[in-house]
Amino acid sequence: MEKNKRLPDAELEVMQAVWSLSPPVTASDVQQKVPSDWKATSVLTFLSRLCDKGFLSCEKQGRQNQYTPRVTREAYLQRESRSFVERLCGGSVKNFVASLSDAGALTEDDLNDLRAFLDAQEQQK
Repeated sequence: MEKNKRLPDAELEVMQAVWSLSPPVTASDVQQKVPSDWKATSVLTFLSRLCDKGFLSCEKQGRQNQYTPRVTREAYLQRESRSFVERLCGGSVKNFVASLSDAGALTEDDLNDLRAFLDAQEQQK
C-alpha cells in the first residue's frame, strides 16, 4: 500500500463495502453495497484502482475476480485520523476536540464516552 495515500471518496466507499463483507468478495457483492446509481463498470474500475494502490488483492476464480482487503479498516482509520489531526489541528488532539465542542458537535453522551475511554486508557498504563 502506498504509505501516505488517502483514498478519494468513491474508492473509500468501495473499501467500506469490502470491509463490511466477509472476504473474499466479488464485484457483484460490492455492487450491492454501494449507491444504486453506480454502474458495474465503475465498481470494477474502483476495485482495479484499489488493487493497484495495494489496498486489495485480486485472485481469479473461474470467470470472476475475488477481492480481499490487504489493509484493515482499523489500520486505515488510525493512519487517516493521525493525518487529519496533523493537517487540520497541528497535531493537537485537544484542539480537535475543542473545535468539536465549540461547534456543538459533542453531546453529553459523547463527553461521557470520551471520559470513560480516557479513564480506561489511563488504567492500562
